[in-house]
Amino acid sequence: MAKEAYREGQAKDLNLDLLRRIHLFEDFSKEELKNLLKYMHLKTFKRNEYLFFEEEAEPGVYILIEGLIKLLKETHDARIVIVRLVYPGDVFGWIEWGKKTPKNTYTAKAMVESKTLYISNKDFINLSIKYPAIAIKMTCEATATLMHSYETLKSIAGGKVEERIAKVLLEIADRIGKKYEDVIVIDAPLTRLDIAEMTGTTVETTIRVMSKWKKQGIINAERGYIEILKRRELEKLAV
Repeated sequence: MAKEAYREGQAKDLNLDLLRRIHLFEDFSKEELKNLLKYMHLKTFKRNEYLFFEEEAEPGVYILIEGLIKLLKETHDARIVIVRLVYPGDVFGWIEWGKKTPKNTYTAKAMVESKTLYISNKDFINLSIKYPAIAIKMTCEATATLMHSYETLKSIAGGKVEERIAKVLLEIADRIGKKYEDVIVIDAPLTRLDIAEMTGTTVETTIRVMSKWKKQGIINAERGYIEILKRRELEKLAV
């Protein structure tokens, strides 16, 4: 764990309405939510701070409340790949049971100031025994994430570069984009390097592709934000 990277507080002070907006907890009563919070720790991270590193991460579950997190993996040839972006409401981390431990994990880094709920491995097991619905929902969440990762890997292995970049931009737009008439604005510090690491290509190729789209009026990319001007054109490229 990055020892000084976060500020930790009492999850019990979290607004219950905020907690209920997370789909994992939307069906719980007020009293149940209060009990659930007893198992959680509230942690906040500054921009570019690490939540944990692959080689020293402890098992447990994180739920992103606010912000944007990227999950990183270093390949055998020392390249960095963004395994996935974590958006508000998403769950990440892993649970260990007996000798069932993951062979591969990852590093987590905050892209902007972020707030998370953390449940330790032991507390999550106890929580699941007391509230089986949590375990079921988490299993569904993990399955969806696994399928998404499979589709991403399949795209990287066989898809064209333009297709991969278009799919990533559309996914980000759907998750955190804000629509202003016909323009979708992605207000996040996404660099060309980030997009390259999400699509398994080089920074140079990413710059070339996005510059071409900018000239064609499909997107407008500046430091700190990306505008999707012609979504239908981007969707055609993603097919």
